[in-house]
Amino acid sequence: MPLTINTNVIAMGAQRSLNATSMKSNAALAKLSSGSRIVTAKDDAAALSIANGLRLDLAALRAASTNVQQASSVLQIADGGFSQIGEVLTRMKTLATNAQSDNLSATERGFLNTEFTNLRTEITRIAGSTEFNGIELLGGAAQHQSANIGTLVGTAQGFVGFEFNPGVRAVGESIRIAYNSASGVMTVDVFSAASGAGNALGSQSIDIDTLSGDPFDRLVTPTNVLPTGQTYDLDFAAIGVKIKVNSTWNTATAIAGAAFANDGVNVVAGTGTAGVNLNFLVGVATTDVINVAIGVGTAAALGVGASQVDTVANAQGASTAIDVAMNTVNTQRATLGALMSRLDFAGANVAVQVENNESARSVLYDVDVSSEMTEFTSKQVLVQAGVSMLAQANQQPSILLRLLQQ
Repeated sequence: MPLTINTNVIAMGAQRSLNATSMKSNAALAKLSSGSRIVTAKDDAAALSIANGLRLDLAALRAASTNVQQASSVLQIADGGFSQIGEVLTRMKTLATNAQSDNLSATERGFLNTEFTNLRTEITRIAGSTEFNGIELLGGAAQHQSANIGTLVGTAQGFVGFEFNPGVRAVGESIRIAYNSASGVMTVDVFSAASGAGNALGSQSIDIDTLSGDPFDRLVTPTNVLPTGQTYDLDFAAIGVKIKVNSTWNTATAIAGAAFANDGVNVVAGTGTAGVNLNFLVGVATTDVINVAIGVGTAAALGVGASQVDTVANAQGASTAIDVAMNTVNTQRATLGALMSRLDFAGANVAVQVENNESARSVLYDVDVSSEMTEFTSKQVLVQAGVSMLAQANQQPSILLRLLQQ
């Protein structure tokens, strides 16, 4: 290679090598400081995509783990309620047994009956007060029920249940439902008399599109319905109305809210015999659901709501009814215990999935510190050597000047 003054080819080569080495050193430093093998998408686009997908799954799995813990809490509360009801039934059995003995007078048997009827009331009170986050677990799903349901809001259209909070709504009132399929807003109006008559008592609207998780799938690739077999409670809590819909209801179908015969519902007295049915998502897929059905624990539902021990015959009947009620309570507690055991395994499975997904994401995303530190040290040495060699190469033209001085 000829030696020239105008173009220092050796220095240019040294500079190019120094730039390349410096870039690799900087990349290693960025990975070490961030702890991530993938600092930018160009580092590994495919691994970045997979790792981000795993991160989404991990977020869902951690939420599912919380769901499992909350579900266990719900079942423990329900089991605690049934446990106390069992204690009350045990005392009632004692009273019924005592009342069957002829050594008691009618007056004394009346004293026993007073305690017995109070305990019977206590069973219903315990059932009604056993709740989780406002959900009555043992008292029956609805104390008021619906009647004269409009043709557009019936079971055939996917409206499978109406619940009215007796603390807010009264028997004899009515509601009207309107739904705007374009905006996704459902509005419920309440009236003081049946069939939409009387004064307007209140109104509340829910925007279907703002519900967590977009359950009706209206936003991205709209299907406008729930997954087959699932239900959803539209809770108009401010006015004491809850509407349960299933996958038959299509959110693309409007409800005008103009004629009570089409979109109205009357509020009538309920029997309170319907148990609560809950679904808990315990995985990533929408099908990873554990269904929990809890029976009603009121005195009437257990078959002792009308029992008395004021006579020997009534005490004998009450004793038999208590045996049946206790068997029902035991069956409910056994069912709850089985579900709690299932939830324990579901929680353990979620924990294993979290661990394995985290491990898989770590392999793709996290930096190998020892390997990267070795790379960084090597490149730092090369950078230092490159700077030294570039300095030497830049001295070449000044050395050539000595030839002109001879």
